Amino acid sequence: MPVTPRQLVGRDEELGTIIGLLDDREQLPGTAVLTGEAGIGKTTVWLAAIDAAAAGGYRILSSRPSEAETQFSFVGLADLLDNAADDVLPELPPIQKRALEGALLLGESEIHADDRAVAAAFLGALRLLAADAPVCLAVDDVQWLDAASLAALRYVLARLDHEPVATLLAVRGEPPEWLRRAVPEDRLRTVEVGALSLGATHELLHARLDATFPRPTLIRLWETARGNPFFALEVATALQRRGGTPGPGDPLPIPSTLEELLRERLDGLGPAALEVARVVAAVAEPTTDLAEAVLDGSSDLGLSEALDARILELDGERVRFTHPLLGSAVAARETPSRRRSLHARLAEVVSTGEERARHLALATAEPSREIASTLEDAARSALERGAPGTAAELAEQALRLTPPADVDDARRRLFLAAERHHAAGDTARTLALLTEARAEAAPGAERATVLVQLADVLFYTEPREAETLYEQALAEAEGDDALEATVHLRLADSMRWGAGIERGVTHGALAVQAASRTDDVVLRCCALASHGDWQFRAGRGIPRAEMEEALALERPLPEWPIVGGPTEIFCHQLVWAVDLDPARRLLLELRDVRGARNEAGDEAWALWNLGLLEWRAGNWDEADRYAAGSLDLRTQLGGLSHTDEFPTAIIAAHQGRIDDARARSHRAIARAEADGVQIEQSGHGWVLGFIELSLGDPTAALTHLRRSYELRNTFMLEPAQRLELGDLLEALIATGELDEADDILSPWEQRAGALDRAWALAILARCRGLLLAACGDLEGAFASFEDALAEHAQSTDPFHRARTLLALGRTQRRAKRRGAARTTLGEALAAFEHLGAPLWAEQARAELARIGGRAPSRGELTEAEGRIATLVAEGRTNRDVAAALFLTEHSVETALTRVYRKLGVRSRAELASHYAAKT
Repeated sequence: MPVTPRQLVGRDEELGTIIGLLDDREQLPGTAVLTGEAGIGKTTVWLAAIDAAAAGGYRILSSRPSEAETQFSFVGLADLLDNAADDVLPELPPIQKRALEGALLLGESEIHADDRAVAAAFLGALRLLAADAPVCLAVDDVQWLDAASLAALRYVLARLDHEPVATLLAVRGEPPEWLRRAVPEDRLRTVEVGALSLGATHELLHARLDATFPRPTLIRLWETARGNPFFALEVATALQRRGGTPGPGDPLPIPSTLEELLRERLDGLGPAALEVARVVAAVAEPTTDLAEAVLDGSSDLGLSEALDARILELDGERVRFTHPLLGSAVAARETPSRRRSLHARLAEVVSTGEERARHLALATAEPSREIASTLEDAARSALERGAPGTAAELAEQALRLTPPADVDDARRRLFLAAERHHAAGDTARTLALLTEARAEAAPGAERATVLVQLADVLFYTEPREAETLYEQALAEAEGDDALEATVHLRLADSMRWGAGIERGVTHGALAVQAASRTDDVVLRCCALASHGDWQFRAGRGIPRAEMEEALALERPLPEWPIVGGPTEIFCHQLVWAVDLDPARRLLLELRDVRGARNEAGDEAWALWNLGLLEWRAGNWDEADRYAAGSLDLRTQLGGLSHTDEFPTAIIAAHQGRIDDARARSHRAIARAEADGVQIEQSGHGWVLGFIELSLGDPTAALTHLRRSYELRNTFMLEPAQRLELGDLLEALIATGELDEADDILSPWEQRAGALDRAWALAILARCRGLLLAACGDLEGAFASFEDALAEHAQSTDPFHRARTLLALGRTQRRAKRRGAARTTLGEALAAFEHLGAPLWAEQARAELARIGGRAPSRGELTEAEGRIATLVAEGRTNRDVAAALFLTEHSVETALTRVYRKLGVRSRAELASHYAAKT
């Protein structure tokens, strides 16, 4: 890469590290972060690195935020995309385009955009730009980046994968912890900018000030500056102003602290220059036009003086301090009254409503109904732009300026601020506001409302404490039907963490009773659906009449589908009852609606359920795509919960990707244990037990499956939801625990029979057959297997049907019915191979090998395997094969494993040789 034209002194090593990142594009994306104390020279290195990137063909997206910008939203993002927005906006998906336009104030956004939508649009924009040329994403003084822009930057850095993007950051002090979490260690370079040497300081002073000092003076200056170049330049400038080099024996007139130097430097400015500096320090994006407007056209003289004194510098029309410390020093000199007066003038000339509202707030010391209302409007506007942190701060300013008599306004603004702080991830501030409100709330409905808000914040992180708060709210809400219904709904929902089925049913019924006494249609339909959901969990089937009433109330509502409302609950019931066709139609509709509205979290919920549905239907490649899509959206929305990886782990386990499945389930169990969420401990415990059973180790499987069964019994009595039940029974029977197996099997046969739940009846009949065979009753066993196959015909789950065939064939072989066993096991093997279940196919193959006579050819490939093998033998990658045959890479990998085994080869090269020999 060409040498940067910007001249540096003593920073060759630091700049060389960054140029190394820019030169080696194969290691991109990568991030370099410049660290060090204020004034140490980070910005100079940062600018030189940008010059080097530009010379190397990088497209530069840069921002140099100031301390005044931290209170505004998307100022940094606007800088980064300043010269690129026109290039990328037309190419973005419509929802992302509108979100980004709203954030950058480029047009009227027709939809509500949250910070995640804006961040996703920023990522999309970077990928579009990087497709044309490598991109250098550069931010100086990251500590001053506004919260909304910082959230977008963090989002992007955590998701860059193969894009040629070099990120260059400069930050005061140590690298922030969020950066270490967002960027993998092997992609992050920390470049510490330390003290300049004595020689480098001499060179710097000569280059910048044309100043040369005797060595004793230079040493004294260097020691005072402690190698800090900004400090050294300020000291040298002070010496020059005081007559240059002192005489022999005279003390050096050098202030001992940087604060003194800054004060002296500013004291040398005239009143007009100080006024311009005050304006620049107070606004997010200072320009020459803005300074002229605030100072009534008298800014030219002051601006010229400040530029000559190197206090300010120009970047086009934008004005900035030559060093951020100068801006901080100017702000620190302001008296409260002068600061308020300046902000009052700024409020009259700034261009956006958000800026005007903030300057009005800073100009006002006493409560003002009008200004508080303006701030609340600005908070809602910031929320619509996708800046929850800014919205929270503006709402708090509105709260501060609300007159004491306006109690309802104050409560509304407090809740708005708390809600937005929570959305922005500041849980501590959220709890502080709500705790303050709780202490001041009057007994009854007012206090109950605050308690519900507090419990909602703690619902996922402290579920037991949240439940206690809901109980307290219920006691306070007595007599308020709508509030009572709401609290009962929250309490019912909290029961899913493991407190018990019957308590969930009870709270659901009480919610219905309370909601029926109100005119709130949303509340009524949600209460009906919640009660219906708990009845389903309690093993009483889908209460059709209640669910149909809830669905009929919900469908005409403008907010359909309600998050967690009747339609979503009914989908959940259909999926778990294995009523797959109507569930699929409804889930696809929900996915499309949520996607069109850019409601990513709710779209992920639909995809999660579609993944589970298609897994049960035996469409595992499609299930994998849905589950991966859900996981991708959840990851983009800020990390995974204990439930998010469940379908992905299930599918990986069934497809034989054991390491992947284990890792996912162990992670999820750790999260669930930390949060006290038993349902996820049970679900992922089943996955781990299923893996051991798939590997032929029922003893190891029992450890996981017994605990999964015990946990699930407390909150799930619907037979079709009990994924662990059949595996537990098979493991118990295989290890000789026949009495325990019978004790578990009998009541579940009754429950499944009462509901005529074919999926569960088929699995239970298979297990009854295995138990009878283990007890020596072969005829009874064969009859049970036939019953199982009949039930399989009434349900959709080809994997479990294949397992029943495997169990039947194994029993036939042990009964010396070799011909029947060979036919049955061959059918099971074909089914497992078609599904892509290699571990279970291996079990079927092993059973076949135990039968005397002709064994099936190991070299016969299925049609699909033949196509994959041919393409791989031609030299194509798994990704290329997957794209050509419309499969996932996982499916290609699994099929290729079977091909190797059948053909007796061990590598792609051997496969190619095998096909070459055939031709």
